[in-house]
Amino acid sequence: MIVKNTFTKVLICDDDRNLHLAIKATLGKDFEFKSAFNGDEALLILKKNEVDLVLLDLEMRSPTEGLEYLSRIQEIQSETGVVVYSGRSDLELVKRAMQLGADDYVLKEGGYDELAHVFHRALEHRFLKKKTSQLQQEITLSAHRHELLGNSPAIMRVKKQVERARLSPAPILIQGETGTGKEVVARLLRKTDSSGAFEPFVAIDSSTIQSSVSESILFGYEKGAFTGAEKTTRGLFEEANGGVIYFDELGNMPLEIQNKLLRVLQEKEVLRIGSARPIKLEFRMICATNQNLEKLILEGKFKDDLFQRLNVLQIEIPPLRERTEDIPILLEHFIKIHSNGLEPLQFLPETIEVIRNYPFPGNVRELSNLVLHLYSMCDETIIAPIDLPPRFRSEIRTSSSSAPKKETTASVSESKIDLSRTFYEAVEQFEKAYLSQAYQIMEGNISRMSSDLRMDRSYLHRKLKNYGIHSTG
Repeated sequence: MIVKNTFTKVLICDDDRNLHLAIKATLGKDFEFKSAFNGDEALLILKKNEVDLVLLDLEMRSPTEGLEYLSRIQEIQSETGVVVYSGRSDLELVKRAMQLGADDYVLKEGGYDELAHVFHRALEHRFLKKKTSQLQQEITLSAHRHELLGNSPAIMRVKKQVERARLSPAPILIQGETGTGKEVVARLLRKTDSSGAFEPFVAIDSSTIQSSVSESILFGYEKGAFTGAEKTTRGLFEEANGGVIYFDELGNMPLEIQNKLLRVLQEKEVLRIGSARPIKLEFRMICATNQNLEKLILEGKFKDDLFQRLNVLQIEIPPLRERTEDIPILLEHFIKIHSNGLEPLQFLPETIEVIRNYPFPGNVRELSNLVLHLYSMCDETIIAPIDLPPRFRSEIRTSSSSAPKKETTASVSESKIDLSRTFYEAVEQFEKAYLSQAYQIMEGNISRMSSDLRMDRSYLHRKLKNYGIHSTG
């Protein structure tokens, strides 16, 4: 592996000024160097500048000064590689340096070619270590994506059904609205082998398989079976042998494919195109739909005998609007997935309330998209109701405006409050007037306002800017 070093920034930490000049003169074409002449200077530079590599002399003002600063360097910039540099061969010193996190070691007598080689090696080691860490994070997040999150009674029932259904070999029909997590449930139904590895899982979107090519995709074909069949190819059922084949959006499956699917379910075998020899298979069929299949049967759009074959075990996933108590847990989960190293979002209590009152036609998927939207469109991490997409606020207005006019009139008469506005519109008007008056009284002193009003400074500043009270930092 070649690590590109055109813009590699190296900090030399050594008390020998002539050494700095010699290294820069010899390797300056390949690396950009900064100089520190003791550990304290190195720490100051690292606090203000990002570097890729530190060349750290182990002996400066004391025989082990480099060791004393090694961990402190890594505390400031954990992603920075460190090469320790010494004028004497001391294996015990080298061992201690490597235990403290150094990436490599080189003797001063080794020459500049060797030094450049060690730089490359240390950068490659750091690169591989970083990639491994990222891969582990991705694996962890991937595992978390396939779990049912929440503690509501509705989702706890689903979890219990999943645990029971996993033990059965019978076909399973998962029902639920779009975005509720039907494929997540299907993947949770997989079994594991003795080593803990999951059985094969092949997912198919029923509506994307066209009748003209469905047979070759599902069942495979022999070489020469038709024009373009240049080699024998296994179908998706064979790929799922020993595991699960999952058909999503089953209600969209064409009738011609339904007929072929019924035979495979009955015989547990497939016949490749161009072959006369059936192939016996062991698989579990899991299907999912957001449609009423019994209604489709009456309309002649779904085969009743296939429905009877598939509708052995049923799992129904509730829509998000029926388990809104799970929303804070789900938000936390999606923040981890979508943050990409950014600061976590924080939702104000009133924002959570607005989100919980939204009906979520797109369910959990729509909630995930909301978090992604906020990370893309918001400058701040504290999320207020005003930061939510317009559809969330319009739902509140629609709900509020549907209140009986007679009750509204009575309330206005009794409390002299204008209820022609929504609750959040009234709150915004009061908030604007309150902050405007506080701003005048405190003569625009944001720090004092933040302290006296007990508001986060960045959140306060954003509120003032949104209301046109204060527009500069």
